[in-house]
This record gives sequence, C-alpha cells and structure tokens, in this order.
Amino acid sequence: MTESLQSDSEMMQGLDRFRQISEISKLINEGIDLNDLLTRLTEAVCRHSDWSISSVLVMDEARQMSVSAARYDPLLTFKRQGAGFEWDLMGSPIIEIVSKGRPMIMPDASEQDKYPAFQKDARLRGYRTVVLVPLRFPDEQGRPIVFCVLADEVVEVSETELSFLQCLADLADIAVRRMQILRHETAEAERLREITVSLTSALTTTLDPDHASDLYGGLSRLFTTGWFAIDLTTGQMLFDRAGASPLLKKMYDRLPESVVRTAMRADAARGDQTVRLLVEDETVSALMRPLVIDGTRVGALFLLNVERLAASEQVAADAGRLALSSLILRNYMAFKTREHASRRLIGQLCQGDLRDLGELREEARLLGFDLDRPMYLIGLRSLGEAPVEEDSHSFVQRSAQTLFGQVLSYKDGREVYLLVLDDDAIRDGKLRDRFLQRIRPIMPETVAVMSDRIDRLQDVAPAREACRWNLQVAEAMGARDWVTRRTVGSFPSLMASVSHRVADQFLNDTIARVAETGSGKGDTVLETLEAYLATGRRPQETADVLGIHVSTLRYRLGRIAEKSGIDLNDPDECFELELALRIHKFRISYQK
Repeated sequence: MTESLQSDSEMMQGLDRFRQISEISKLINEGIDLNDLLTRLTEAVCRHSDWSISSVLVMDEARQMSVSAARYDPLLTFKRQGAGFEWDLMGSPIIEIVSKGRPMIMPDASEQDKYPAFQKDARLRGYRTVVLVPLRFPDEQGRPIVFCVLADEVVEVSETELSFLQCLADLADIAVRRMQILRHETAEAERLREITVSLTSALTTTLDPDHASDLYGGLSRLFTTGWFAIDLTTGQMLFDRAGASPLLKKMYDRLPESVVRTAMRADAARGDQTVRLLVEDETVSALMRPLVIDGTRVGALFLLNVERLAASEQVAADAGRLALSSLILRNYMAFKTREHASRRLIGQLCQGDLRDLGELREEARLLGFDLDRPMYLIGLRSLGEAPVEEDSHSFVQRSAQTLFGQVLSYKDGREVYLLVLDDDAIRDGKLRDRFLQRIRPIMPETVAVMSDRIDRLQDVAPAREACRWNLQVAEAMGARDWVTRRTVGSFPSLMASVSHRVADQFLNDTIARVAETGSGKGDTVLETLEAYLATGRRPQETADVLGIHVSTLRYRLGRIAEKSGIDLNDPDECFELELALRIHKFRISYQK
C-alpha cells in the first residue's frame, strides 16, 4: 500500500512538473527580445516552482566581473545593505561552469569556501542552496551567461529537479533560436525590400548619365561593406565618392596597375572570384564579379571584404552588376561607334585615299578631330601572340585621350595605331612614358614608335608604313617601350625609317643581280664582296680573312665584275654596294 501511494505521489509530481514547464514555456515564448526573455525566465521559474530567487549571471571577462543581467527577487534581498549586482569573477563559480558546460549544485553557498564572492553574497542576502545551469547562447554582447536559482534554505536537489531546470534552459535556448530566426527573416525581408527599391532606382538612373552619383549611392546601400568597379571601356574606376573610405580615394587618385590586371582576369565562365588586391602595401579581400555586355568583358565589380554571398546578397550583386553594365553600355556603344568611324577614316588616310577631302574632314570633325592641324602617328605592338582585344583597345584609346587630348585610333591584330594632334603634351617624353606605364596592365610587353610630324594628309600613309616597319624591326631586335636610336641602334633606326618600297628598289639596283638569293653560290659572292669592301679593297688582306689564295680571290672578283657590270675600282659604286650589303644583312637578321 505504501509503495502504491509513493508511486501515485511521484506521478502527480511529474504531472505538476509538466504543467509548470508548459506555463513557463508560454511566458518565455512571449518575450520580445533577449533581455525580456531572460527576465521572464527568472520570474517564471520562481512563480511555478519552489525556488525563492532566480537570476541570470554574465561572465564579463573584459572587466573580470560576474554581473547580474536579470533577476527575480520577491524577497527584496537586493535592498539589504551592501548588496550589489556584480562581483569579482575569480570569486565566482561561473568560469568553471562555462568551461565545463555542466550544471553545478551548491548545497549551501553560505558555508562553502571555494568561491568567496558567492559565499559573501549568500550570507548577505540569506540564501542557501544554489543551482547554476549554463545557457547555450550568449548575451547581446556575445558574453557567456549562466541561469541561476536560489533557495532561502538548504534543500535536496533531486535528479528530477535538476532535469526540470535543464529543461527550462533548453526551452530558453529554443526560444532564443526562434527569436534569432525571426529576426533574420525580418532582416532578410527588409533587405530584399531595400534591394527591390534600390534596383528600381538604379536601373532608372542608368538611363540618365547626369545622375550616375545616384546610382553609386544606391549601390552603396546594397553593398554596405564597400564596393567599386573598373570600367575597362574608359579605363576609369567607378565608386561612391560620398563617404568613400580613404582606401578608395587613394585608389581613384592613382589606380594601381595590379587592380586593372585583376579586372582583366574577370571571366564570366568562372563567375565570382575571391581576389586579394594590393594597394600601397595594404592587402584587401574582395569578391570580383565580371561585367559583360554581349559576351564581351567591359569591366569588373569588386565587393570589398566579402568572400561568400547569401541569397539576398546574390540578388543585390546581380542588381548591381545589371545596373553597372547598363551604365557602361552607353560608353561601350559610344566607343564602338567611334572606333568604327575612326577605323574607316584612318584606313583611308593610311591607304592614301584622299579623293574626297571634304568628306574626310567632315567625318573627322564629327569625331572632334581637326585634320588641318599638324599631327603625329603613334604605333603600338603587343609582343604577345594574341591580338589586342576590344576592351584593351578601348582602354588604350581612353588613356591616350586623357594625356594627349583628342585621338583617332584603330587596332590591327597585335598593333594599335593612334593619330594624335601636335601639341606640347605629345612632345613631352615624360608624358609619353606615363602613357606606356598607364597601359602596361593591358599591354604588359609593348614596343611603341612615334612618327615624324605629319604636316600634310598625304604624309599619313608613309608615316604608317614607317611605323609598322619600325615596330617589326624593334620586336626583332628585342626592343621594349619607345623605339629610339638608343634602344635599337643608329643604323637599324635609320633603316627602319626607310620604306620597304624604297629599300627594295635600292637592293634591286645594286646587289640583286649578284646575290642569287637562296643559293650557296650567291652567299659566297656576298661574303666575298663584304670582306673585300671591309678591308679597304686590299686583295691579300681579303684573301687572309676568307682563308683562300689571293689568286682565287682575284678570279672571284673578276667573275663578279664581269657578270654584274660592277666596277670595283669606282669608289661611288663601292659605297653603294657596301650600303646595300648592310641593308641586306640587316633584313636577314630580323627576319630569321
């Protein structure tokens, strides 16, 4: 009979506990924020159990204090003289509870000596048995917290009671997680609303070039950690100047070559890429997203201090990319239109097609270029195998315009030609060096030449031929940057200025009839003549150089004179012959 009554008592106690948990759960779930939830937890456990006081203690490591963040104290022990709400952390059990992650039971806090701060507070307030349960979540500042219940007398804490308190801690954890999820969903909904508003505004602004700053401001609201973009069609950096960080301003004042090179590697097929940008010894992490128009890369968007995008951030990034691509589209289309007209105009000038000068001048005027002014032709040759791409050409043209003023340009395979008006800027060697430095991220290995001043339109075609010839020679000679006599040599520079047509005619009139090009006999003839002229036409010295008998030399010279009609005793003919041999040898050297 006794066992039956005990069993019934335990069952009733269990049912009572279920009802208590249910009531406490309702109170906890009605919390509007974390502090309110903790306050409700401390009150609910005292109202629906036998515990006298309840509190939530915070472990403040920065201050080395144990702080009471929430408290339910119907006995008003906090009003007793000397009572406080924070204690020395080293005299509190919180460190041990947090580190082990397990509850702690103090049968009588006022009689234990291990935690002096706790013992002193227990004696001051008059509580005895204490149970402390670690909570899985931190406070609003990220500090560990512990749930604490106190009795005003010594009580036995059963396994059932301990499980009850642990259940309350778990309920609080569930409520906090639900609150965090709700907060996250609310923030996501608000974020998506902001994105929709910003996207609508951004797309509207891209149609109005006078309000680009509005677009940039909208993008700053989308990308709160910072952003910028590289427009490869203009060679410019796009960013929101209002409230821009010192780093962005520094980059805008002098756009680093490494950043442009990184933008050139943006690939639509690869999608987003995490990159590291070096700006004056400062490394910045960014997520790079390519900007593409009709399959052509026109730039790149950089989201600073971002490695991975959440779903809403993906929408924001797509919106930003679309808005920026639409903005760049105007520049891209304007460049394509101008490039087509410029190519047609320069093509006619370089071919010497000047039949309708009035039409040519009108086309140039529409492009902002005055054909009646003196000008220079600049030739650039990329030393890589790949042809110059559209975005690279655009970048080169924009860079030249920035430094030299109005420019006509077109690309031809690995070469880019720029027609530049004559003024102080183009004659400034330092500015020309800066131009090559500016385009180095696009064309890292380049040779460049500048024609003599062009005063008549009829001189454009010969200047183009000379520039191309110079570029070919410079590449063959291993030259880099601007081609000068210092970098290539005086004789190659002189020969490079002579057109192919003139050089061919001169060689044909001098040594073509004796060279027998491609045959061993022809090579022997040229070798003999070169040695004979180099020794000042002294037979014995020539024979010694060639390693033959002097009689053999005289026989060869006689046969050459007889066959070609060259008078080897005439100084003028010998000078022409020596010059022709040099030109021939020079051509062979760079054509190999």
